[in-house]
Amino acid sequence: MAEGTGKGTLNGDLHNPATFAMFPRNLSFRSTLSLIVSAAIGSSLSFAFGAELVKPRPIHVLFLGHESDHHKSADFCPLLMENLGREAIYFDYFTTPEVLNVEALARYDAVLLYANHEKITPEQFAALKGFVENGHGFLPIHCASACFGTEPKFAALVGGRFKSHQNGVFKATFVKPDHPILVGVKEFESSDETYVHDLINDEGRTLVAERVDGDHREPWTWVREEGKGRVFYTASGHDEGTWNKTDFITMIRNAIVWTAGDKVKSQWEAFLAQREPENRRKDGNVANYEKRPEPITFQQPF
Repeated sequence: MAEGTGKGTLNGDLHNPATFAMFPRNLSFRSTLSLIVSAAIGSSLSFAFGAELVKPRPIHVLFLGHESDHHKSADFCPLLMENLGREAIYFDYFTTPEVLNVEALARYDAVLLYANHEKITPEQFAALKGFVENGHGFLPIHCASACFGTEPKFAALVGGRFKSHQNGVFKATFVKPDHPILVGVKEFESSDETYVHDLINDEGRTLVAERVDGDHREPWTWVREEGKGRVFYTASGHDEGTWNKTDFITMIRNAIVWTAGDKVKSQWEAFLAQREPENRRKDGNVANYEKRPEPITFQQPF
């Protein structure tokens, strides 16, 4: 599906690098179009970022899920597409770690991992770690902290590793409510798995939220600095009980923007600022199959 729809691509497993020929991304066309537009309207689409010019563009995220009905990545990636596509945060969805290679990762600002993968090759881990260290974002969500047991250094990159869990209804307590990933986010209660972690890596790590259980305080949501890049992890997100929470989606949105880095954030903000606003009008020719009380509106083309 084309980038302009805001929906991303929901089908893109890579079993070999040649599969990238199937991507709906014509980089040469986009680069050429960018040059034409820039020449036509000059600096109106460029903004200062330090000594560089900021060229407005969306944020691109690689969502690595899996083929499983447990931890439903195939349901939750479209949920993010639906909620964040209007904000020019676009996703491509994959289900195998083969996508973790230098060529593929070069297309993205951040990698979001929500899956149960046991194995990662040394080359794949090196590509992921290098991607982060070079200034990009990594967002392991929930079960991602149990991934890739074949690579001992993966837990250090995440900041900790899943050890065990039970189930419960609880509310994580914010300990850094002023952190950028929590802007506009309220503490929310949901039914989720009560993760316990080990192999905690305190290097470059800032605790953002914790799960309080009596006298026990379990690290729950944190961020890390890894080289020039940023990592975000939260243990929340087992199923719809959490993913359907507006505050959870807002936190993920904030985390994507934050981990992508300050320069990408400026480019993205500039892109949003120069977009034409959505325009809808009432139209009696639009069928109201759901029998909504208000007339169904028709979106004018951009």
